[in-house]
Amino acid sequence: MDVVCPLVRRLCLAAALLTASSLACAADAPTDETPLQLQQRRLDALRMMADAASPSNVPDRETLVKGMIVVMAIADPALLPDGSAGIAALDDLRRLCANSAHAGVQLVRLAQATGDAEGMLARMSVAVDRTAIMTTACSARQLDIQGRAILARPGKQPTTTEVTAMREVAATLPGSIAGIILGATLTDLNPNSRARTASDGLPVLVEAAAAMPPATKAATLEAVRQKLAQPDSDGHIDHTARDPLLAPLRGSDCAASCTLLGAAEGDAR
Repeated sequence: MDVVCPLVRRLCLAAALLTASSLACAADAPTDETPLQLQQRRLDALRMMADAASPSNVPDRETLVKGMIVVMAIADPALLPDGSAGIAALDDLRRLCANSAHAGVQLVRLAQATGDAEGMLARMSVAVDRTAIMTTACSARQLDIQGRAILARPGKQPTTTEVTAMREVAATLPGSIAGIILGATLTDLNPNSRARTASDGLPVLVEAAAAMPPATKAATLEAVRQKLAQPDSDGHIDHTARDPLLAPLRGSDCAASCTLLGAAEGDAR
């Protein structure tokens, strides 16, 4: 996240609550719901909370914590279809990803109703970071699905249109990953929130790194460097937390989309 300001310590309890019960608000969910239906129901509830909030009806601490919990549940990469699900799964994936983005909008609306949107979003950094994790997972999973589908067909060659579309998706990864790593390493933020962001983010960073061609990995490392440069120079970056998150970006794992886009990069030279 971009906001840099100290957290209010009493919200440590909120972070602990998130760790223990991020899905508690949906404990009564019907067992036959699809991931998309479950997510949509949660988003509808979150939107109602945001609709009810205003400067004349400032959300209380309980409402804000509940909002954080619901956002964490909506922006859950586990809801996304697996990379082996096939092209037919892309429609659901895109709707799941759009809902996660909408959840971030509703969280901002709740924060704005408090009169201190910037400070409140910093206090709710674990939920803000979760939406960045979901955004990264969405891009990585889409690339994986498309890459596998191309390599599974005769000829195994993407069209120019397919390469262009995949490059556009890959281009979203540097910015979202830089935001995740900032949220996991900025010492101004609540340590429990940072630890949760690092824990939730690492598996997604591994998946995203494998989906990227070499040029995108390099661009991502540069985006992270730039994002962390100022707070790092001021001594506000936890290097012990940062280094394991950077490791996947420096690795050599190369999934289907990485293979295809890497080959396209070579052909373009």
